[in-house]
Amino acid sequence: MKNILLISILAVLLSLSAVFSGCQAGATGVPQADYDQVLSQLTEAQNDLAALETSKTAVDSQLVDAQSEIASLEAQLAALQAQYDLTGVTPAETAAKIVKYYRETHVYSSYDLFVCSDMAAEVWNMLKAAGIDSLVVVGRIDASISDILDSNHAWVLAEVTSGQYLALETTGGFTVPESENPLYYQGWSFASPANLKAYNDLVHEYNTRVGFRNLLANEYNSSTNPAVRDMLTGLRLNQEAILNSLMAQINGLADVI
Repeated sequence: MKNILLISILAVLLSLSAVFSGCQAGATGVPQADYDQVLSQLTEAQNDLAALETSKTAVDSQLVDAQSEIASLEAQLAALQAQYDLTGVTPAETAAKIVKYYRETHVYSSYDLFVCSDMAAEVWNMLKAAGIDSLVVVGRIDASISDILDSNHAWVLAEVTSGQYLALETTGGFTVPESENPLYYQGWSFASPANLKAYNDLVHEYNTRVGFRNLLANEYNSSTNPAVRDMLTGLRLNQEAILNSLMAQINGLADVI
C-alpha cells in the first residue's frame, strides 16, 4: 500500500512539473481549477501517507507487545508442564519430583508430629498413584531413640529399587540419602496412612490419659484422707492398665526399622 501511494505521489509531482514547465515555455497556461484539483490530490495523498506511517508505527508496537506476550505465555506453559509432569527417568527421580511438587503446593504455618504425619500420608498416596511402594515412618531425625512415644517427626521412605529406600522429607520437599542422615532410615514404619492415623489417634489418647494419671498421682500425694487415697489409687491403677493396653496397640501398628 505504501509503495502504491508513493508511486501516485511521484506521478502527481511529475504532472505538476510538466505543467509548470509548459507555463515557462509560453504555453497558454494551466486552468486554475485543474491546478487546484491536482494540488488537492497531492495534499490528500500526503495525508494518507502520514496516516499510514502512524498506523504502521502503532502496528509495529502492537507486534512487539504480542511477541513479548507470546514468549511469556510459552515460558509459563513450559513451567506448568514441568510442574505437572512428575514422572522421572527412574523411580528415585519420580519420588524426588513428587516430594518437591508437594512442598511447592502445600503451605503450613507450623509443623508437629500430627501435621508431619498428614503430609507424609499425602505424599505416600501420590507415590502409590505413581506406582511406587513406600512406608510412612515416625521417629526423630536429630537423635537416636528406642521408644516410639519419643517420636516427634514423620517422613516417607520410597522403595526406589527392590528392597532399597530413599527418604523423602515432606516438610522440606527434598530427598535425604542415608549417607547424609542415617536417622531417616531408623524409626517405626507404617504400611499405610490408615495405620498411621490409628497410631496418631492412639498417641493422642495415650498422652491425654498420662496427664490424667499424673493428676491422680498429685491428688494422692496431697491428700491425707485414707478413703480418698484408696479411691485415687484405684483410679490411677485403672488408668495405668488402660495405658498399657494403648501402648500394646501402638506397638502393634508399627514395625521397627
